[in-house]
Amino acid sequence: MGCENKLEAETKECSADLECLAPDGISPCVDCEPICQEDHLPTEDRRHLPDPIDYEVKPPAAGAHHPCWYDWGVLDTEVPDERWVHNMEHGGVIFLYNCPDGCEGELNALIEAFGDKERVIISPYPEMRWRFAATAWERRILMNCLDIDKLSGFYDSFFAKGPEDVASMPASGCMEDEDSGDGTGADSGASSDSGAASDSGTAAESAASL
Repeated sequence: MGCENKLEAETKECSADLECLAPDGISPCVDCEPICQEDHLPTEDRRHLPDPIDYEVKPPAAGAHHPCWYDWGVLDTEVPDERWVHNMEHGGVIFLYNCPDGCEGELNALIEAFGDKERVIISPYPEMRWRFAATAWERRILMNCLDIDKLSGFYDSFFAKGPEDVASMPASGCMEDEDSGDGTGADSGASSDSGAASDSGTAAESAASL
């Protein structure tokens, strides 16, 4: 029998060294109860799937994704997971926030710190229980309050570390399909690498579900 390549998920607590900003996005938070988690979720699944994907782990850190990646930049509407997972495959870092009660000050601080960085998407993401998160290929950090220095360290560590090194915006056809609502990526803006792998890697992601 052949050897099985087992992919192990790893989770690390990072609350002790979290230094959060207050809701104004400027002052240190004096009454926060910091909660922070870092995950390594390895996978060999890089398939291109044209339909919406319901990821077992939210936010996802890797896996199958849409053939078209998304425009880099700051977005005020939610970007479909399967689109920005493709951006991560290209070495991008995705910053997500979930603030049902508002977080204008913190969001302004997040955008000021990372909005002009290379290969970044900043987007709302209501599907997670955390208020802030950053994800890169096979990596993510989750926190209930905003620590800019911690997120900067994440960006510096994992930027441009995806399986593909692609800095370009997607072809116009990808975003035209997004605007029209069909999301099919009919234009050749899709990556040519199929990313197919015999091991789907989904077990590694589900082991760290939240």
